[in-house]
Amino acid sequence: MNVIPTTGHNYLPLIVDRGFIGVFHDWCEAFPTYPRTYDLVHADGLLSLQSSQHRCTVLDVLTEIDRILRPEGWVIIRDYASVIESSRALTTQLKWDARLVEIENNNEEKLLICQKPFIKVQ
Repeated sequence: MNVIPTTGHNYLPLIVDRGFIGVFHDWCEAFPTYPRTYDLVHADGLLSLQSSQHRCTVLDVLTEIDRILRPEGWVIIRDYASVIESSRALTTQLKWDARLVEIENNNEEKLLICQKPFIKVQ
């Protein structure tokens, strides 16, 4: 499923023309799906887009991703280095296992790869 931010560029016709499923969504609102549905969430530029709009915080977006992500699911975030550095601190609050990856030939952007752990209730 491809999710196009309502405040970003409209790539939905391109996605649908290639036979993929896509929807528009405002990440400051709850995503219309059951909790713990997705195994992988990939976001390219989403955090900087949402923080530049000043409608919600990065923590709000990450909390919504945490809600829809299954335990042991993965999150891959590509964004500006400054946004990734600040987001890494927030992922530790969500108890995600996070690591930064440098992108070759690109000093402006980084990858943040996270895994949501399976927490057993004792």
